[in-house]
Amino acid sequence: MKTPRFSIVIPCYNCSSTIVETLKSASAQTIRDIEIIVIDDGSTDESAEIVARYAQSEPRLRLVRQANAGVSASRNRGMTEARGSLIAFLDSDDLWDPRYLETHSQRFEADPSLGLSFSVARIMRADGQDTGQISRPKLHDLTPAEMLATNPCTTTSAIVVRRATLDEAGLFDTSLRRAEDQEWLFRVALTKWKIEGDAEPLVSYRQSVGGLSSNLPAMYDSFEEMLAKARRLNPALVDQHGKIASARMLRYLARRALRVDHSRARAQHYVIRALREGPAIILLEPKQTLATLIAAFVPGCDYLFNIMRKA
Repeated sequence: MKTPRFSIVIPCYNCSSTIVETLKSASAQTIRDIEIIVIDDGSTDESAEIVARYAQSEPRLRLVRQANAGVSASRNRGMTEARGSLIAFLDSDDLWDPRYLETHSQRFEADPSLGLSFSVARIMRADGQDTGQISRPKLHDLTPAEMLATNPCTTTSAIVVRRATLDEAGLFDTSLRRAEDQEWLFRVALTKWKIEGDAEPLVSYRQSVGGLSSNLPAMYDSFEEMLAKARRLNPALVDQHGKIASARMLRYLARRALRVDHSRARAQHYVIRALREGPAIILLEPKQTLATLIAAFVPGCDYLFNIMRKA
């Protein structure tokens, strides 16, 4: 069989309501030299059967079934099954624009030192409606220290990685239930390969209120676990940047408490913790920090909340 340029890895678990739309967005790519690998992670609904039916009209699709092991294990299985020189991740409820892979292909061709390329993401609600929001990450000159504090890629569905980079950085850590993508990005950033983003929003990322990212205390626990793993890899770097990374994470949780939970009390709790953990954050990132602080403590500051959402 001819080796495809791109391998698309789609982890799938009980995703019967969204998987067809996701597969259609993969099939519709302007670059045709692809394989689509769906890892069904022990679904208890009709997801696997739906994918199998779709494969009857999409010869580039391969369904792999496994016992339930989690999303990281599914991505790892997909990467070991992949034959392409470029590997793209797509979650089973997210969508790509048709030019997504073509855009990243051009970026890799233009820069042999580029190891991981990502797209800015549009945010959509659980029902698939566009919220009008897009992610605004830093796109260039990303460092391992920055990966401690944030995931600039927003979603794994926005990531395309060169196989040579993957060989050096390794697979996802299956012991992490959350922050597994951030810990993996930290390892990628420690390699010689560059991580850079593209400013065109070519990914639609579905946010679910009831998803893993809605449990704020568990998110912080996972962040601390990720930070501990990063410390074992590079203790000097974490000693230098860990406090600010923790403050940024706590500030993010304050913002999320306002967005998702609409809880001013929870937002206040997290923003105060952020300032205690790394007070220098107010000098390093005054716009984001002050906007979060005021939105948490001053009722009715909707315009500041809008600033905060865009920061």
